[in-house]
Amino acid sequence: MENKKLKDIQITELFLVKADWHRTFIGEIIREKNEDGKDIFHGSVMINEGKVWSVGNTEDELGDYLDDMCVMKLDYGLHSNARVTTQIFDVDFFLN
Repeated sequence: MENKKLKDIQITELFLVKADWHRTFIGEIIREKNEDGKDIFHGSVMINEGKVWSVGNTEDELGDYLDDMCVMKLDYGLHSNARVTTQIFDVDFFLN
């Protein structure tokens, strides 16, 4: 039996981000190592029309950060007021 070379496979780890049990969203987690060799976790999630990102030292810390930002987005209007912007390549980026 001959060995077949597998195509490049990218594995995506998904997790649940929640404001409460009735408002949940699926997020993506990326694991990397920093210069010191410690694990670092990046995560992003689409919440309605917006996307939030965060970084944590552990999966639990990342989950807590994204859960909190989910609540801020849904209940407190995070990103709903575009007062401060900067323009990069003719595109407005909101800095809130």
